[in-house]
Amino acid sequence: MSEKGIYTASNASGDYHVPVMLQEACDWLVTNPDGTYIDGTLGGGGHAAEILRRLSPVGHLIAFDEDKEAIEHARERFRDEMQASSPRITICHSSFLCACSIKRDGKPQAQDFWGILLDLGVSSRQLDTGGIGLSYRVNSHLDMRFGSRDKPPASELIATTKQGDLEHILRKYGEEPLAKVIARRIVEVRRVAPVVSTFDLRAIIESCVPQHKLQQTLSRVFQALRIAVNNELEVLEQTLYGIVPRLVRGGRIVVLTYHSLEDRVVKRVFQDLAKQRTLSGSTQPLSLGSCHTADATTPKFAEPQVRILTKKPLVPRAEEISINPRARSAKLRVAEKC
Repeated sequence: MSEKGIYTASNASGDYHVPVMLQEACDWLVTNPDGTYIDGTLGGGGHAAEILRRLSPVGHLIAFDEDKEAIEHARERFRDEMQASSPRITICHSSFLCACSIKRDGKPQAQDFWGILLDLGVSSRQLDTGGIGLSYRVNSHLDMRFGSRDKPPASELIATTKQGDLEHILRKYGEEPLAKVIARRIVEVRRVAPVVSTFDLRAIIESCVPQHKLQQTLSRVFQALRIAVNNELEVLEQTLYGIVPRLVRGGRIVVLTYHSLEDRVVKRVFQDLAKQRTLSGSTQPLSLGSCHTADATTPKFAEPQVRILTKKPLVPRAEEISINPRARSAKLRVAEKC
């Protein structure tokens, strides 16, 4: 920690996870140094550290993550800040969806926050270490759950889901052209032996997919199962709609996505929130010169809830991609509360 009690983004080890579009995301997010902000995907704490660096002594950051190891890592990284007489960071071991209903001083408050950042990428640590079975490159239990153990793991989903539903999952969440072939092969294999590890699943895919398509197919299948297990797209949509009432006017939603499904959800929700809406069943008299008639009416409109600040998504600079190739698929979109 610096003499002023503010973190720099480079003061902690960078081997846990390299934050993507760090400066760009925080430039868009932090518009009031005294405000309260949400980091919905804490991860290795890279974005959180940069947000803290930009906040004043009275600013505050509330950070969320479902990953227990990420929470433990962040509590160590930000230990001095958390032990300060007036800590500027609160760390929450839960889904970012909880940000929509978070309470301050025991009471829910509207218009609390100046912004929320959602970096929807899987951390480098989660991919490289195997952990919960997110990577086809590391042999581990096929779990894929980010947090809550109330939902079934990927191994159970594979064991119990009908062939047609498996195909639907692979096609919807992975956009996998060979979804039917892979789903059929999974069902054939599970009749003989359970599919419980990442390498079990990898072997199934290798047995029915041409070699030249293998790597992309593996990525799409693992992505599809991960999204299905964690209800990722549904949670994202609920959060985007739910957070808007909690933002101050001028507060911003900054989202980093890494595949087309996430980006489409963000684009669609932003466009929906930016529309002028008809108030259901609400009309007003239509003025015709000096005459008014109760029969001629026009609808009342609700004003747009957000203004889209990025007409097209921003992407990482070539220099960043050369240093961190995993950033190459990132897209950044921003909306501002009206």
